[in-house]
Amino acid sequence: MKPDSFERNQALASEYVVGTLQGSARKRFEHWMMESPRLRRQVWYWERRLEPFNNSLPKTDPPAAIWNSIEQRLFGESTQPSEEKGLGLWFWRWTTGLALAAVLALLVWTPLPPQVNHSMVAVVQSEQAQPLWVMNASTANHSLTLKALPPVAVDAQQDYELWLLSESGVPVSLTVLPTEGAELRITLSNEQVRELLKSRSLAISLEPKGGSPTGQPTGPVVYQTQLVEM
Repeated sequence: MKPDSFERNQALASEYVVGTLQGSARKRFEHWMMESPRLRRQVWYWERRLEPFNNSLPKTDPPAAIWNSIEQRLFGESTQPSEEKGLGLWFWRWTTGLALAAVLALLVWTPLPPQVNHSMVAVVQSEQAQPLWVMNASTANHSLTLKALPPVAVDAQQDYELWLLSESGVPVSLTVLPTEGAELRITLSNEQVRELLKSRSLAISLEPKGGSPTGQPTGPVVYQTQLVEM
């Protein structure tokens, strides 16, 4: 099963960078990285986060006993007594475990960089420059608040539907808009927030009551607007 959520990808990316993701799981993860730009960015994020810790570690030559043990494993020749070899391996495992514990402690206690909140606003106007809707977006809580001003009205058999114009060119339905002074607040998904930050473009179409039956605009696009940073 491929990583299918941001949180799971984050956990796998951190394990991959630390080195605790091993064996077939590590190979599968590397294969997924080749397919997913988002996964590569998450690995890059953890590499950047751990870089100061790696740079702070002093370079240390391994003890002779440990070096002999490595040579034995590589070339199959013993160059030290078995008792000393066992002590070297124990020391090597103990220091490796200690280093891993230090890295995990660093991950737990190092605060994540603060998320930047983008507060944006848009005013939809009629052809006569009369304001119809005021829209406020906040990336901190993924909210989009839509306030209809009194002039906005619609036929009983129709609704105004709000669309996010993504960079891919495919409109994304956000909600049916309130009318006649009503206010509505919706919660955006992570993907919708990312698309909103990239395009900041919204459009309104006139649809059958309850919204488009197809998931794409079926009526005329009557208004467009652009979110601007507050």
